[in-house]
Amino acid sequence: MWKYRLGLIINPIAGMGGSVGLKSTDGDRAARARAMGALPVAAARAVIALSSLTGIKKDIEILTCSGVMGEIAVQHAGLDSIVLNAVNDETTTATDTKDAVTRILGYDPDLILFVGGDGTARDVLQIVGARTPILGVPSGVKMHSAVFAATARAAGEVARNYLLAADRHSLLRDAEIMDREISRSGEFAKSPKLYGMVRTPQLSFLVPGAKSSSRLTATAILESAISRIRETIVDERISLIGPGSTMQAIKRQFGIEGTALGVDAVADGRCLDTDVSEQRILELIKDKPARIVVSIVGGQGFLFGRGNQQLSPRVIRAVGIDNIVVVSSLEKLTALPGGCVLVDTGSESLDDDLAGHIKIIVSSGRTVMMPVKSLSLGC
Repeated sequence: MWKYRLGLIINPIAGMGGSVGLKSTDGDRAARARAMGALPVAAARAVIALSSLTGIKKDIEILTCSGVMGEIAVQHAGLDSIVLNAVNDETTTATDTKDAVTRILGYDPDLILFVGGDGTARDVLQIVGARTPILGVPSGVKMHSAVFAATARAAGEVARNYLLAADRHSLLRDAEIMDREISRSGEFAKSPKLYGMVRTPQLSFLVPGAKSSSRLTATAILESAISRIRETIVDERISLIGPGSTMQAIKRQFGIEGTALGVDAVADGRCLDTDVSEQRILELIKDKPARIVVSIVGGQGFLFGRGNQQLSPRVIRAVGIDNIVVVSSLEKLTALPGGCVLVDTGSESLDDDLAGHIKIIVSSGRTVMMPVKSLSLGC
């Protein structure tokens, strides 16, 4: 007799668009991402999450889909699964996700673990509502929702601790499912929209809150820090400026509109290229000095791994950890859950190397030190 019953759903295309500069894999973007050389990332993250459950292998029943939507990842994690529905590995769709949720709910699971981004979260929400707790393994490009654990490994730890808890109800909280709408022309809305609420387990900083919209304008946030940034990035070194309203304001100071949701490359005060992919970045900075200029995701506290996957582990290693420049308003930092900065680059070794403390520019004359959390180090 099984003690614990876990539903598992993997969106195999989630996050593929990140490294090639696409803002999601919704619609035809998955095919475009493949054509641009993007590789799947969701399965690997699923295996990392599931590895936390090997200690209760004999007591856990994992209900999932065939092939890339669950079965293969469970096997790679050394666990056993019960396959409830078959899917076509080449053409998985949102309908497959919804069908899987429906079938899993028929077995009254203790928790549904899904791997994906905001789009996947919306698909799960449509079927599960607040009926059964769900938890997201972060693998998408867009992750505004509050249902995602901080990292894949954190998701596995949260799932295990929740299943083993004597009083699970006390660990549950309401969480927002949010996403940016896409217009017919393919443009993303400036702010994410609330689609509904679900129940999710929360254990300390392992599950951050939903991404918040800054209460201050980008200009106000940067007003006291912009002079320092200008002095920093007008030299010949290539500056890779990340996405977000704070970074957009920096770009405009140099007459560069840039890409609000992408990474732009600047040197000598001029734009080298806009909306660059991981591969394009590596071409630009080959054998050249470079720096990364980024801000913090408000409300969540992520430095890397949320909306800026173009700044991949390969890019960060090539640039060098010492060449990362972080800018933020002090108000945003003081509101961070857990009082720390989080990283989820997709490489645990890099996350560990980034752990410790990092300098963050908050004004023209002030720099603060903030702790960077690496969950694999037990921080």
